[in-house]
Formats: sequence, structure tokens, C-alpha cells
Amino acid sequence: MSAGRGSIWANRARRWFGPASPLRRAFAADGAGAGGKSRHGHFSLFVRYYLTVLLIYAAVIIGGVSAWIYITDENSRDYSQAQMRGTHYLIEQRYLHTDPAQWPALTDELRAHFAYPLNLVPLDSLQADLTPAEWQRLQRGALVMESENEAYTYQRLPGTDQVVALGDFDEVIVHGVPWRDLDFVDSLVMLAMYFLAIALPLYFLVYRFWRDLRKLRATAEALSAGDLDARAPEVVTRLVNPLGHALNRMAGQVQQVLESQRILAQAVAHEIRTPLTRMRFALEMLESADDERERANLQHGLEADIRRLEHLAANSVTYARIGRMVGIERGEIDLRALFADLADIFAPPASLHLRFDRGGIDSVQANREALELALRNLIANALRHARSTIEVSVVQEGDSTVFRVDDDGEGVHEDLSQQVFLPFTQLRKNPDGFGLGLALVRVVAEKHGGRATVAPSSLGGACFRIELPSYPLHPAVSC
Repeated sequence: MSAGRGSIWANRARRWFGPASPLRRAFAADGAGAGGKSRHGHFSLFVRYYLTVLLIYAAVIIGGVSAWIYITDENSRDYSQAQMRGTHYLIEQRYLHTDPAQWPALTDELRAHFAYPLNLVPLDSLQADLTPAEWQRLQRGALVMESENEAYTYQRLPGTDQVVALGDFDEVIVHGVPWRDLDFVDSLVMLAMYFLAIALPLYFLVYRFWRDLRKLRATAEALSAGDLDARAPEVVTRLVNPLGHALNRMAGQVQQVLESQRILAQAVAHEIRTPLTRMRFALEMLESADDERERANLQHGLEADIRRLEHLAANSVTYARIGRMVGIERGEIDLRALFADLADIFAPPASLHLRFDRGGIDSVQANREALELALRNLIANALRHARSTIEVSVVQEGDSTVFRVDDDGEGVHEDLSQQVFLPFTQLRKNPDGFGLGLALVRVVAEKHGGRATVAPSSLGGACFRIELPSYPLHPAVSC
């Protein structure tokens, strides 16, 4: 293929597949429904991608071939001239052994045996079609292939002003050859194979992507409509599969957050009802109370209920804040300093012994504020139930760092091991508590990618455990 023919193919490609081409207009019309709204099915997507890929392939191939032809143009022309030298020599010999008066008849005779045009033309008629170097060579009797399209070869008959001209070689005339062996049929077959080689794998890929993305879209629409139990099915495309898993994780987190907020709202409404009723009654009694001691007692009760409501609000806000965290910011925590701070916070009575054991572990990757809050709640819970001993320890179990708070109290029955971590749940009624402490412990553990559990302790009571992965499961997110 020459540079000239390459540009012809490029022009044809632009006419067939360009922005204003009939094919593009037809597919654009097919992709639009009533009112001009797009109907993006997998076939319309395939057509768009197919045309894009096809144009890119064509541009790369045509550009690459054209560049290669430009680089090797001189060698290619020399090679073609060498191929034609023997043909011109044989033709020349026929003319030289024939009376010049018979040359027209000889030309007709030879033309009948060639698949491309053969002519005998005057020398002067070719000067305008050749470069000066080619014209000089032709005058000397050398074989010349014109350089513009390499479609003609010329050679002057010695001692005459006549030139044997062969070509145009693109206009091959073939008689008696089966249609399937023609060059243009071969070209059509190659083009068809080229189109199919792009179309078949591309259609397969586009259809798989479209099918899987349609499933994910259906799940997203169900979630947006309020169906928080909706989950994306397992998809087969590996590139889309992580997106489905991420969507399911997000749906689970949203459902968990909304469920915790719902439970929190219901529980807070229930918890504030009693102190509000007492406060309303106390205010009514204050209006009619004449005794100063009675008024002081009523005011003291009002202050106690106000403090209780403030305590409830603070705990509820903390629980809601941690529960809303999608991720939690981690850092390296010095366990020696953490345990020292916890020891300073709590001052148990002389009858209780509180001890800390790091187990040789110096640091852990976690959120300092959240982990300290969880351990404070566990120690405070143990102080309410222990008889004589509380032990706070940390151990390494496989890929997890485990914080343990053991006591020698009554323990927790196995049937209540899950219920004890529910918000606003108290197995033993505590007038100063709301049942949010252990719920916060569970939320802190889950936000770190771990879990909170309770089991019998070797001290005889309960052993509350916070299991944290040794390394973050997901990139840290500031909260």
C-alpha cells in the first residue's frame, strides 16, 4: 500500500464512520426514544464503543502503515523496479525485433496478455508527470517507476522516442479468474475479519459489564427507595465485583447506623419519660408546698432529674457520634501511658483490687479517645459487680490484639451474652445508668473492625473482651 492509497482509505473511513456519517446518524436515532430521551441498552453501548475502537484501530493502522511507507519509500520503489526489470526487458526485445510499422498491432497483441494496461507513448508526453531526476533517467533508457503513487513504470526503447508504459497497476484487468480469487474479494474478506475480530470480544465484554452494572443499579435504586435489606447479587465481571461488595458494605453500614439511630431515639424517648413525669409532679408540688424542708427536697429531686437528663443526653450524643462513624482514625497508642491514665481515673475502695497487665505489649494501633472510652465503661461496669478483684489486661491472639477486663462478680449468663451489649439494656437495674456503656464498647470494637464479647472469667465472674485487628482493615478516615 502506498502513501497515496493510505490517504484514500483514511478519507473513506471518515466518510463511513465520521460524526456526520449515515451510520452514526442511524445509530443515534436508534438510541433515542420518544421525546429524544436516551434508551441506553447494551447494544447501543456496544455500537458506541465499537465505532470508537474501530476508528482508533483504523487510525493506528493507517497512521502506522503510512509512516512505515514514508520511511521505507525509496527502498520499496527500488524493490518494485527490480521486480519489473525482467518484464520490461522481454517487452523491449519484442518491439526491437518487430518492424516499427507493426508496433501498434504488437501493442494490442501484448495488451491482451497482461492483467494491467500496457501502452506505447511518446517520450515528450511524460516530462510533466516525472521529477527532473526521473526524466533524466528515462532519457538515458533506464527503468523508471513514477514516485507519486508508484502505479506506473516506464522504459524508453533504445534509439527511439517511444516509451513502453505499464500501469496503472491498481487497475488490474483479470479474465477467467474465479471471483473468490480476486484481489478485491480478498480485501473484503480481510476487512470483514478485521471488523469481526473487534466486534465479537467487545460485544461480549460490553454485555457482561452492562448486565452486572444493571444489577448494581437495581440494588442502588431499591436502597434509595427505602429497602435497606436490598443487597447486590454476586456479579461475574471481576472489575465490577469489588463495586458490588463495596455497595453491600455501604448498605450494611447505612442500615446499621439507621437502626442504631432508631433504637437510640426510641430508648431516649422512653428514658426521659420518667424523669419528666417526676419533674412535672415536683413543680406542681412546689407551687403548693409551704414547708421549707419540703421545698428543699423537691428542688433537690428536680436537680437530680436534671443531672440525670444531662447525663442521658451526653451518653446519647457520644453513642450517636461513634455510631455514625463510617471509619475511625487510628494511631499508635502507648499502652503504658493509657493504663496509667486509667489507673488515675479510678480510685476503687480498699476492698477492691484493680490491677493492670500489658503482657509485654508496648503499643497498639487504635483510636485513643474511643478505646479509652470503651475501657472506662468496662472498668466502671466491673466496679459495680466485682467482689474483690478487677484485672485489666491485653494479649496478642493471632492477628488480633485483645483487651480483657475480668472481675470476680456474679458473671453474665451465656444466654444474655449478646443482649448485654444492646443499647439501653440493663441486666441489673442501676439508678445512675442507662444501659449505654456496654453498647458503646461494642460500637467502638466494630468501628475498629473487631468485636466485643463476654465470657466466664478465670476469676469467677465475667470477662469482657475487645478484639481489635492488629492492622487497620481499611484506610483511616478522620471522624
